Amino acid sequence: MKRDLDLVRCILISVEKSDGPIGDAMLAKCCEDISRLAFHVELMQAHGLLTASVKRDACGDPLSLEVGGLTWEGYDYLDAIRSPQVWNKAKDAISKAVGDTSLSIVKQTCTTVATGLIMSNLGL
Repeated sequence: MKRDLDLVRCILISVEKSDGPIGDAMLAKCCEDISRLAFHVELMQAHGLLTASVKRDACGDPLSLEVGGLTWEGYDYLDAIRSPQVWNKAKDAISKAVGDTSLSIVKQTCTTVATGLIMSNLGL
């Protein structure tokens, strides 16, 4: 399965908006496919963006998942990608330049885009 950075962003935003742990039912607005959600949640946990658990059946298929919350790194990443304007400009630039890239490059690109927008608004 291919990593979907829009889905990662949606999950992070949803978790941040919640008052406590959030499950697959609450994340269905991001993606209705629990296998896809579980894959991304586990990747995000492995990358240190959030805390989570995925319950699987005997065949390894996901039954349910729960995200406990964001980590410090998760909040930092979300802060870099939160703005729709920044997100869309950064995605477009990444797509034209390299196609797919790492989370750290996405974060750096979003930070650069945000810095450019701020400088422009300041007239610099």
